[in-house]
Amino acid sequence: MEAGKGNGSRALVGFLKGLPGALRLDVPLCSLTTFRIGGPAWMVFAPATQAALIEAVKRARSLGIPWRILGKGSNVLFPDQGFPGLIISTACLRECRSDGELVVAEAGVPLAKLSRLGFSFLAGIPGTVGGGLVTNAGTKFGQIGDQVEWVEVLLPSGEVARWDMEGCGFSYRDSRLRRLGIPVLRAGLRPKAGPDPAEVLAKRRASQPLDWPSAGCVFRNPREAPAGWLIDRAGLKGARQGGAMVSPRHANFIVNTGQARACDVLALVDRIRARVVKIFNVWLELELEVVTV
Repeated sequence: MEAGKGNGSRALVGFLKGLPGALRLDVPLCSLTTFRIGGPAWMVFAPATQAALIEAVKRARSLGIPWRILGKGSNVLFPDQGFPGLIISTACLRECRSDGELVVAEAGVPLAKLSRLGFSFLAGIPGTVGGGLVTNAGTKFGQIGDQVEWVEVLLPSGEVARWDMEGCGFSYRDSRLRRLGIPVLRAGLRPKAGPDPAEVLAKRRASQPLDWPSAGCVFRNPREAPAGWLIDRAGLKGARQGGAMVSPRHANFIVNTGQARACDVLALVDRIRARVVKIFNVWLELELEVVTV
């Protein structure tokens, strides 16, 4: 059954009864992602408290209902047919405060806000603390995992645990959080001296296609060379598939020129990989998270 069809989403209304937050049915995921791509989700719930988020996850798990947590919807590609389950938005979970030498931030705090509080290397990254920690977001100026003192997570058992930096298993654009599918609730982060956020943002704007809908960098940089350099040298800048295009400004970005579908993006990913393998014998690993149903 396609997402948004039948009475599946209607049945979920009762399943979330009594939890504080905003609830919407049959929500186009293209409206919730920076790529502006994706069919409807059965239900989107924005819990008003962390307790409501935890309870929503527990109920979804107990009923076997597909679920995902979504921040600003960057670095993710949803399928054209949508998502037949529950999307839990962290849009209302934005408490951010100083606690001694730490900045304590909930999962929904925008990285743009954090960039002004001693984390300038995050300027211009359109995500949230939760997603940033899961993917170990960063730039050439630094990565968020290096500033972690602790992260509160929701375990599959339903318990809340506090992991230190080592427990989170951070690596280049990856973490144990991502590999195990562990939701982030909040984090204690140590600020560090760095360049002016405006300077970092200006450099990103000069080199990246921030005026087009995209999900950020599509591929991780392999050991051999930056992914953008390999794609550029393979002659694929400006390559198109339907409404998706390899950015002429930065070849590691695929942009939505207006009517792109997930299938367009995935077909372009396949073309890029095949061409780079043929010319350089290098396989490009995805940094973009592709959601399957």
